[in-house]
Amino acid sequence: MKKIDVIIERGKDGLFTAVPQHEHSVGFFGSGKTVEEAIADLHNSHAEAKEMLSELPDFEYNILYDIASFLQLFGKKMSLAGLQTITGINRKQLSHYVTGHSKPSPATVRKIEQGIKAFTEELSRVAFV
Repeated sequence: MKKIDVIIERGKDGLFTAVPQHEHSVGFFGSGKTVEEAIADLHNSHAEAKEMLSELPDFEYNILYDIASFLQLFGKKMSLAGLQTITGINRKQLSHYVTGHSKPSPATVRKIEQGIKAFTEELSRVAFV
């Protein structure tokens, strides 16, 4: 199964899109009010495209998020206060990214990603007795 990147982004209209990065002539994508809806719609769109073009392969998706999409999806599992602690970015500024009032700079995106990855590594070393 071929692995392709899928970019999840929040649009100016507040909807989320899931756009696969592939070279096939048949286009398909997903959209929805939430990241989960956009990904589900992507799967449905791919299935419909396969019905029209049987040689379209199955794909394994590597999901890439913009900051607003990531925060919408994982905001249910971590608070902005916690994310502030992990990334060093002010909670109010993170809130602006969630709502779409502002967009982070590339340097801020890297800082958020590095903080989350460092936290993930720390969690992966946790062991209970």
